[in-house]
Amino acid sequence: MNSKKNTPGKKPGERGRVRTFVLRNNRASASICNYGARVLAFSLGKKDVVCGPKSPAEVLADTNYCGAICGRVANRIAGAKFSLKGKGYKLAANDGENHLHGGVVGFSHRYWKLDALSDEVVELSLTSPAGDEGYPGQVVVRACYSLLDTKLRLTLMAFSTEDTLLNLTNHVYWNLAGRGTIDAHTLMVDADHYTPMIDHIPTGAVQHVKGSGFDLRRPQCLGGAKGKGPLVLDDNYVLSRMAQGNTLRPVASLSLRNLRMELSTNAPGLQVYTGDGMSTPPRGGVALEAQGWPDAPHHADFPPIKLRAGELFTRTICWELLRGK
Repeated sequence: MNSKKNTPGKKPGERGRVRTFVLRNNRASASICNYGARVLAFSLGKKDVVCGPKSPAEVLADTNYCGAICGRVANRIAGAKFSLKGKGYKLAANDGENHLHGGVVGFSHRYWKLDALSDEVVELSLTSPAGDEGYPGQVVVRACYSLLDTKLRLTLMAFSTEDTLLNLTNHVYWNLAGRGTIDAHTLMVDADHYTPMIDHIPTGAVQHVKGSGFDLRRPQCLGGAKGKGPLVLDDNYVLSRMAQGNTLRPVASLSLRNLRMELSTNAPGLQVYTGDGMSTPPRGGVALEAQGWPDAPHHADFPPIKLRAGELFTRTICWELLRGK
């Protein structure tokens, strides 16, 4: 998800120290950071396939949401405003006139509290006060990262004291080579439809991918076919098989030679961003953001992102690294 308008930062007066927690077993390892509850590394053997900052200083300087949990609402809300139960709310506008990834200081740029840590599990939590970036209700969010064999699983849970909006995702950038660009990678997404956009805001239509430049139902080279330019994407895919409750289903596969990353989720959409606006370097990683659809509050036919008071929000994303074709 491209953002070049404003530089996010921590809340005024907030102090903290960037801490990294390493999960490890005999096949894989992952590094999780308390600042933004970020995935800093995910390695199969010694190969780290996460593109982004590694040191505390780099993490604090990041403006690309690398590996971070984005919220309260990931992606964009047009005009930085919405209505809920007949009342209008004005949000922080941090992407031109629009609201992006939770505002000027979203969940991606907060220090999360460590709740539990073991060899293969880390649990973090964050409390977002009522009125935070313009949203109603106090929201408590918990993020649990667990490493099982070569799978890294993120479980997000949240509840609010008032009716509000919530759409959480993780914004990790993937590069299976560990360096260079993603142009030699192939990507498959199990989506028959996508949501067309104008200036990153959905028009409200849902269109079939057949015959378009958005058809990823069969693996496509991100560098483009021979004689054509690279695939440039920052678009929401309507995942074909709707999840039932918390049941995960495989939705995307990223491959490079004999290494694959398989993504499973219970989210209704997948934002695919090929990192063309990244600075370290452009197209240095591809973000596969499992989330609700962008600008959902302004489109009655989109899956809703309203969270009722006392209701439990859950979202799960699982990444698996595999050898072989």
